[in-house]
Amino acid sequence: MAAVLALTPILIAIVLLLLKQSSWVAALAGGVLAAGLVAFVFPTPASVLVESGIDYFPLILEVALILLFGMLLARLLESAGSMSQISSWVESLSPGRPLGVALVVFGIVPFAESVTGFGIGVTVGVPILHHLGCTLRQSAILGLLGLIAVPWGALGPGTTVAAALAGLDVDELGLATAWINAIPVIIVAIAVVAIMRPSAASALGIIGSGALMWAGILASSSVIGMAPSGIIGSLIVILLLGALFMIRKRATGLTRRLGVAVLPYGVLTVGLLLARALDAALPSTVTQIIASPPFWLAAACLIAAITVAGRREVTVAAVRSWIPIGVGTAAFMLMGWIMTTTGMSEAIGSLLPAGLILLTPWLNSIGAVLTGSNTGANSMFTGTLTAAAASSQVSALPVVAAGNAAGSLAALAAPPRVAMAVQIADASVAASAKDISWVQGRALAVAGINALALGLWIQFFA
Repeated sequence: MAAVLALTPILIAIVLLLLKQSSWVAALAGGVLAAGLVAFVFPTPASVLVESGIDYFPLILEVALILLFGMLLARLLESAGSMSQISSWVESLSPGRPLGVALVVFGIVPFAESVTGFGIGVTVGVPILHHLGCTLRQSAILGLLGLIAVPWGALGPGTTVAAALAGLDVDELGLATAWINAIPVIIVAIAVVAIMRPSAASALGIIGSGALMWAGILASSSVIGMAPSGIIGSLIVILLLGALFMIRKRATGLTRRLGVAVLPYGVLTVGLLLARALDAALPSTVTQIIASPPFWLAAACLIAAITVAGRREVTVAAVRSWIPIGVGTAAFMLMGWIMTTTGMSEAIGSLLPAGLILLTPWLNSIGAVLTGSNTGANSMFTGTLTAAAASSQVSALPVVAAGNAAGSLAALAAPPRVAMAVQIADASVAASAKDISWVQGRALAVAGINALALGLWIQFFA
């Protein structure tokens, strides 16, 4: 009975999301219900809650700041015309549609997503794909497939949350996720080839681009750490393919305006890497703050704001957009913390048949489709995944990593994100229900195949 009651906070959140309520409403309702269950069904000593909260609540603040500065940076770059400059560079140098698509799917979209998060990469990639000659439907689904590096999106708050709730080191979980993310990369590469139907040489280029991004993320996760790995892996693809394009065209396409457009990205990437090296060499509270993702996202915002005339209005609009997302994410994190600390997640894990850990990636996939975020999905289900791993006598690390990878890719199938991708593929006409349905179906199919593949891997090889 207690296990069934423990499930009710998640169920009420899911029902409210299905009823088209805002994510923050669903998250707050689930959090309030979870808090009520602590009082009557899962009593927990106050000392335990205080000790755990001291460690966890700063993480909520960090994630909220990452989201705030990530959304502000995206708005500032759009207002400054940076996105248009980058799009024009890709369009001018791309030698053909398939390789241009490879650059966007495994380079441009993952890079933008790794810097800013929350589907911003789609808004950058889909218009480029449409200008490269892809149809409206192709542009939308290919742009969504570019969300292949979401575990590192916005410098990885979702992965950070999962690590905290599972009691794992965040860089260790990032590395494990990087290894297992080979499965989503393979699925996405096959999907891109199936959609584009390129020549054999171009198909190898697409597959090679996916492999290069995966290898770059893996190497960075191993040597540097989790947070900047999505940026580094996708940047390797951009630099290598960009260099090949420039050699083929015998032109660089590099201009001062393009340099100004990418400067905030450069400040963020280089600053974060140097700060992390400094913190490793001279660990202290000051260097830890300087090495945090919010610090360098804020620095990138300051650089980007220099060329924006109406920066105050842009900032106000970004803050207004952030409030429901920030509140919703914080509420989901709070709900996950309550359920993990008080034993609710462990009780839910007992409902899963022992040994059937192949089901665990599906939990995060469902959560990501409903919330549109791997942070929300990890907040809801990481405790359950950890408990399921324990009951099956399997290490929690690969199970949580597989759930992280599954939920991250499944975020592409969130209905609002699909509708947005279809609409921005051609902003001159209203998105049709038929086009949205076509893209939604394929996005769900990719998410389902990915969850199935990751579940089978966990079941037989973890």
